[in-house]
Amino acid sequence: MVAGQGNQAQRRVVLPQVPDGGDAVEPRHVQIDDDGVRSERAGQPDRRLTVVRDADDGQLRLLLDQMLQRCNITLVVVGEEDANRARILRSSHFPLTYPGSFPIVKDEETRKPVAVIGAALDLGAGRRGVDMGPSAIRYAGLAERIEQLGRSCVDVGNVQTAVAEATPVGDERVRFLKEILQTCGRVADLVSEARAQGRLPLVLGGDHSVALGTLGGLARAHGPGGVLWIDAHGDLNRPDTSPTGNVHGMVLAAAMGLGGPGFADAGWPVPSVDPSRVALVGVRSLDDGERALLRELKATVFTMSDIDRHGIEQAIHESFERITGPGFVHVSLDMDSLDPDVAPGVGTPVRGGLSYREAHLAMELAADAGIVDSLEVVEVNPILDRKNETAQLAVELVASALGAKIL
Repeated sequence: MVAGQGNQAQRRVVLPQVPDGGDAVEPRHVQIDDDGVRSERAGQPDRRLTVVRDADDGQLRLLLDQMLQRCNITLVVVGEEDANRARILRSSHFPLTYPGSFPIVKDEETRKPVAVIGAALDLGAGRRGVDMGPSAIRYAGLAERIEQLGRSCVDVGNVQTAVAEATPVGDERVRFLKEILQTCGRVADLVSEARAQGRLPLVLGGDHSVALGTLGGLARAHGPGGVLWIDAHGDLNRPDTSPTGNVHGMVLAAAMGLGGPGFADAGWPVPSVDPSRVALVGVRSLDDGERALLRELKATVFTMSDIDRHGIEQAIHESFERITGPGFVHVSLDMDSLDPDVAPGVGTPVRGGLSYREAHLAMELAADAGIVDSLEVVEVNPILDRKNETAQLAVELVASALGAKIL
């Protein structure tokens, strides 16, 4: 199916020929609207010959159900626009892990414009320097790279943030929480505004606590959604389990509504994320409280050991199966998910992370999924970097997530 924009979209369904030479779908299931449908039999699965106009979800489900019952092979082509319909159909009928080699392909893609939102915040971390991350990523040529992909790029600058030296710590269990929530509120405003304008928000951190604002703005616009959390850490501590009091280690728990009363009245919907639609990838450093919470949540988690055994492709495919659904789908990339050998300039480096190619493949698969509504890249620390190498890698990973291809 090719889903376009609004009710005037053109939707095409691949109808491969069934083995006995008959029609894949009976004609009575093809004539599903008043605007007319053209149906032809396709001998090869890469031909798109059936056009369905202005069909509702139930009608398309019926059509695709018949295909699944009668066909051995089904290729679905999903455009980037009208993502809600694509999510409904794919989550119900087309899991991302296919037997054989029949990939999901995006065709006739209308590339959404991108809104770059900076949050030069390091109050949530224990080490200074990630506040310079947004500038380093921009300096590495972010806007130019996005525009090379055929997308317009609007940079709204950095939101206002407090400075640690001039800010009281407050409660040691949730250090600088008041100021962090104020900054995240500004991020949330810009994210929800970008979505209202039809733009894909790209949030640049700063420490990972900025995700509170990103997810909050998305939830304000669309209701709670799902998130792919690519990170060396779980970020699932709570004030009573955190060994440091650093909010960037609590942000995912807080977004799921598990952070306690201090996070509950932040000015956006809480929970911002449906706990059943969270997938963590690249994890290799967890605190005891985080392990206990993960067991309680029965969350989808792919540690680096899992990735070593089964590969990054399976991890990302299964993660998208889990997070697909209503509201939104967000990808949050902490650059410390990569191994320090390839990404040295990060806030909290942990050895044994994703390789250069694993990280790129993860982002390429995110682009291929065609359901990502927003993206953020966090924890770039230029103080610890080598010639802005990590920021340059961040730019290339963003490009992969936005559809850059080798060929």
